[in-house]
Amino acid sequence: MKQVTLISPSKINLFLEVLGRRDDGYHEICSIAVLTELSDTITLERRTSGITIWAKNPKVPSGPDNLCYRAADLLLRHSGTHGGVSIRIEKQIPIAGGMGGGSSNAAATLWGLNLLYDLGWPREELIGLGSVLGSDVPLFFCREAAFVRGRGERVEELAALTPRWLVIANPGIEILTASVYRRLRLPLTSDKTGVTMRVLFESGQEEAALSHCFNRLEDVVLEAYPAVANLKQRLLLLGASPVLVSGSGPTVFGVMREAEMAKRVASSLVESGITAVACRTLDRNPLFLLADH
Repeated sequence: MKQVTLISPSKINLFLEVLGRRDDGYHEICSIAVLTELSDTITLERRTSGITIWAKNPKVPSGPDNLCYRAADLLLRHSGTHGGVSIRIEKQIPIAGGMGGGSSNAAATLWGLNLLYDLGWPREELIGLGSVLGSDVPLFFCREAAFVRGRGERVEELAALTPRWLVIANPGIEILTASVYRRLRLPLTSDKTGVTMRVLFESGQEEAALSHCFNRLEDVVLEAYPAVANLKQRLLLLGASPVLVSGSGPTVFGVMREAEMAKRVASSLVESGITAVACRTLDRNPLFLLADH
């Protein structure tokens, strides 16, 4: 195999609780995440040596600051592979938008190199490498949905949510995750609600589970960024429920009752200058369409 093209999906957090600060400087979290159709495309091509990054979007780094570059470098060194790779990144997922785009791209790079160089590594080994790169990377090796703990590296598979229509909207600003965590003031918290949601999802009580959607980071984001608060309020007024900031924002998603409603709401936001798209949650990770290891 000389070239491989992969779909790199985004995620939304239906539940995100921050349980406290760890001794290693990270935060202990509990989260339920699902994948969405809003995706990037990653194309990997074998080279005799070196790592190159190409992206049309000028905001995408082309060197070692790019998580795909670091993923490729880590895997090639770890495997002892004598060769390189050219990586083409076609972005649709908002950059620094709270949807895990960079982490998803890194997971796609690890998986793609595994295929490209016929390494035959199981997902578990790639998840281990991914956890070195970033807290969100292991999530994108889940097959459907995930229950996430630790700093994000402890990922347990969940059965996928029945595909739901979403409006995903971004006010056109970037928010650094670290800045949100710095502002966070933690009350005494537990993962009780997250566990409850997990039980409800697993027993098929999806509507009840969705009524418990929550994001501990949201209050910080809404207070610091009025554009995000206004966008959330607008989605609520347009009939979305629940509406939540995804991750550390600024992307906001709203669950819609039907496709036409989602498309109509997304169009109205676009007409007013907001970046928005109607799409569905996924019941299968498209990363594994080429091969199923």
